[in-house]
Formats: sequence, C-alpha cells, structure tokens
Amino acid sequence: MRLYGDFTAPRAPIVSLNLAGEDSARVADALWEEYGICVRAGAHCAPLMHKALGTVEQGVVRFSFSHTNTREEALAAARAVRSLAEE
Repeated sequence: MRLYGDFTAPRAPIVSLNLAGEDSARVADALWEEYGICVRAGAHCAPLMHKALGTVEQGVVRFSFSHTNTREEALAAARAVRSLAEE
C-alpha cells in the first residue's frame, strides 16, 4: 500500500492511497461491495498531479473524512484497506 501526502504538517482529512498492482476503481468497488465504504477512485480532475505522482494509469483511492465520521468508521476503513491489501 502507498499513501500519498505530507504527513508532517496539518492537513485536511483526506487520505489518498493505492494498493500495489491494483486499479483504483477495482479497489473502490471492493470497498463498497464488501464493506459498504464509499470512496472516490481515479484522477479527481487533477491530471497534472497524477502525472507528477506517476499514477496516471491507475489513479488513486480517495477517502474524504469529515467531522461527522466516527473513530470507529475510520478504523473500519483502515481494516478494510488492510484486508484488501493482504488478498
């Protein structure tokens, strides 16, 4: 798994990631179908960013958390990603 972003500074509660060798759309579909977790996959209208990251082909999976999300929901998302990464 690869996480994208600067984790040394305050940031918005958005997490972008990829699972090695997996298309972001497939990961997003699996998160929804297997865990009921809704995420966004693809280029997110930012083609230049994806060119710089080297993710043009697969895009990224983006989690957008808010103040309404609970700690339990965030942990469930992390467990779901871990499970998919281990498949």
